[in-house]
Amino acid sequence: MNSPITLTEALEKIKQLKIIYYFKRESEHVSLPDSVRRELCEDIIADSMSPVFDIAAMDGFAIHSEDVYPMKIKGSVYAGDQKAQIKSGETMAIATGAILPQGADAVLKMEDAEVKKDLLYGKALMKWENVFRKGSDYREGERIFEKNHRIMPQSAALLYCLGIEKVPVYKKIRAGIISTGTEIYNGMIKNTSAVLIQGFLKEMGCESVFLGAVPDDFDRTKEMLLQACEKYDVLFTTGGVSVGERDFVADIIAETGELVFHRVAIRPGKPLAVGIVNDTPVFALPGKPTGAFTALEMVVRSYFTEMPRAIRVLMINEDVVLPENGFEYILFVKIANNTANAIGKEMNLFDKEYKTAIISASPRSSVVEGYVITDRDIGKGELVNVHLFS
Repeated sequence: MNSPITLTEALEKIKQLKIIYYFKRESEHVSLPDSVRRELCEDIIADSMSPVFDIAAMDGFAIHSEDVYPMKIKGSVYAGDQKAQIKSGETMAIATGAILPQGADAVLKMEDAEVKKDLLYGKALMKWENVFRKGSDYREGERIFEKNHRIMPQSAALLYCLGIEKVPVYKKIRAGIISTGTEIYNGMIKNTSAVLIQGFLKEMGCESVFLGAVPDDFDRTKEMLLQACEKYDVLFTTGGVSVGERDFVADIIAETGELVFHRVAIRPGKPLAVGIVNDTPVFALPGKPTGAFTALEMVVRSYFTEMPRAIRVLMINEDVVLPENGFEYILFVKIANNTANAIGKEMNLFDKEYKTAIISASPRSSVVEGYVITDRDIGKGELVNVHLFS
C-alpha cells in the first residue's frame, strides 16, 4: 500500500484539479443581492468615472492652498449642493461629501481651523489635501473586477455604483452526495456525514442533492457513482475509503476514472480519496463524521475557496501527546478566557495521547471555535496558532 501524501501535496493536487474543472460551468445573470458569494464569469469594465467632481473628504473649510491666512469666510456648501465658487483669499465652510468649490484645491480640517468673526486661520496645506479627487475611484475603461472574482458584499456595492443591475456569474455548482455502508443503508446508524456535507456545500454557495445510501456492494456502488457523475458538477461520497475488506470506493474510482490521490497524512481525515470519473471530480470522504469534516476543512475546502481561516495566537490549557510521527494532527479546541482547550480532552475522549480514531467518530468533537495543526507534542501553557471558524 502506498504511503499517504502530505497535506501540502494534497492541496497542490486540489489546486490543479480546480484549474481544470472548477469553472467548467454555464453562466447566468442574477440580481445584485443574489450575486454575493458567486463568481464573475467575465471581466467588469467601468463605462464612467467616479467621483465625477472633486469632493471634500471631511468637514472643514475649502481653501486655495497657495493663499495665506486669514481668509474671508463666504458661506457654506453641503453634500447635494450645486458647485460653488470662491475667489483668491476667500474660503467656504464645507461638509464631507460636498463638491469642492471652483477656486479651491484643499480642505482644512475643522479641528485645525480657528475662526475669528468671519475670518479663517489655520495651517498650511498641500494641494489636494483632504480632497477625494475626481476620477480617483475609477475611470472609464478601467478593469474593476477580473473574471472569476468571488463577489463580496462590498463588491456588490461597487457593482451598483457601476450601474450594473444584473450580474454575470457562473451557475452554482451542483453537487451529488452518496453515502456508502450497509449500516447506513439499513438505518442502523444515523447518516450524520451527509448532513455535514450538505451544510458545507451550502456554506460554499453550492447546490446539493442527497442521492441516497448504498450498501457495501461493489457493483451497486459503482453503478450509483457512475450515474451521479453523469449529472453533477462534483460528487461526494462518504465511507468505504479505508483499508477494510468492504472499503472499495477508491478502487471504483481507479477502475472507472483516475484516482488522483488516496490517503493524506493528516489525523483525523486520513482516508480521503480524490479522483475524476467521467470528467467529474469525486471527493470520497471518510465515513466517521469528524474524520469527514476534517478532510473537508483541511483539503476539500481549498477546491471551493482560497480564503484562509483567520488565526489567533492563544495559550493551550493542557498537554497533548501525539501517538505517531509523520502526520499533521488537527486538534479541535474551544476558546475560553483567552485560552485554547482541547474539546476531546474535555469530553474525556483522550487523556494526554491524542486518540484520533475516537475523535473521528464523535460529531460533537468538531463543534468548536477553531483548531490547531501540529506535528509535534504540545505542552500546557504553550502558545499555539488557532485557526478560527468565524
